[in-house]
Amino acid sequence: MGKKLTFFFVYILFLILGVLCCTNGKKKSPHPFVEGQILPLSYAKGFSISSYEQYRKITVLNPWQQSQGISFEYYLVDCNKPIPVELEGKQIVRTPVNCVICLSTSHIGFLSALNEISSLKALSGAGFVSEPQVREALKLKKVFDVGYDQGINYELILSLKPDMIMAYGVGGEVTGFVNKLRDLGLNVILNGEYLEDSPLAKTEWIKFVGAFFNKNQEAEAFFTQVEKNYNEIKQKVAAVNYHPFVLTGLPYKDAWWMAGGNSNLAKLISDAGGDFLWHENTSRESFVVSLEEVVIRSSKADFWINCGTVNTINELISTDSRFTDFPLVKKKSVFNNNLLVSSSGGNDYWERGVVRPDLILADLVKIFHPECDSGIVFNFYKKIE
Repeated sequence: MGKKLTFFFVYILFLILGVLCCTNGKKKSPHPFVEGQILPLSYAKGFSISSYEQYRKITVLNPWQQSQGISFEYYLVDCNKPIPVELEGKQIVRTPVNCVICLSTSHIGFLSALNEISSLKALSGAGFVSEPQVREALKLKKVFDVGYDQGINYELILSLKPDMIMAYGVGGEVTGFVNKLRDLGLNVILNGEYLEDSPLAKTEWIKFVGAFFNKNQEAEAFFTQVEKNYNEIKQKVAAVNYHPFVLTGLPYKDAWWMAGGNSNLAKLISDAGGDFLWHENTSRESFVVSLEEVVIRSSKADFWINCGTVNTINELISTDSRFTDFPLVKKKSVFNNNLLVSSSGGNDYWERGVVRPDLILADLVKIFHPECDSGIVFNFYKKIE
């Protein structure tokens, strides 16, 4: 009996050793690629952030108009950590970034909200900047204008040795520009916040920008506060019975580019208790409407907002004499989003307003439903008289 038991235990031991040998014989990656935690997003649909043990992966989806099935991946690795071998050939950004070039002035709002204006070294369209700190830095030659489109100054960009260039794309042709900069050894990151179809979705891109500065907590805290403010203001007009009709925009050469019915602006109007005149449109992008159709529809409008750069009724009429007979012009129900404009034309609405839709919403409620207004002054809007 004892010999049988001994034989049995020896047999089991050999089985165990065999399994271990087979397991040890398999090749293992020194950095197993295990799917990490995905950052929860409440509104934004254009990006995602996944966390792994040694890095983070950011995926940007369809970052220009009409794009479908397009994605870009960026791998964020802390400066004090080695680059994992499985990231070979990937676009790697060392974080936190300290030298940034922004190719849209709307990106300035994100940097300002994160207290990272000092990281900005260059931008496109210096003449359209509103942020005082950036304007002063431009004057002192601490921040430079690198031009835009065909006039991009590649030599200047290279000389600044940026950690990151934040760009945007209107169409697929942006890939040529991105590839050219990447061939020069530069990190180009596409920011598609402007394509989001709701104000809070645009603001949530602060989590995207914050990731490159290792400011995830700061970005989350900022967004949470803006979201809270926005929803509290929205709730003030949730039960109103009257929803005024709202006209937006201004014509250009007899063509009126109207905001889409599913656009960010249409959403703001709705959340402020208004009724966008083209609410039945299903596009999130602008579309062309004839001036004749605008004349017909605007006859029932109660307010006209976001009418270009005009500051007075006379300026408005000078753009098209037919506006003289507009009922909205006669009763002076025109409000423009250019309260805070720099001497060179930079509008704070397109910078700070990107990350503070709660302040924009407060302005629109003040216009559409003064009975629900808390008595605060305008943040971005003014009445045109």
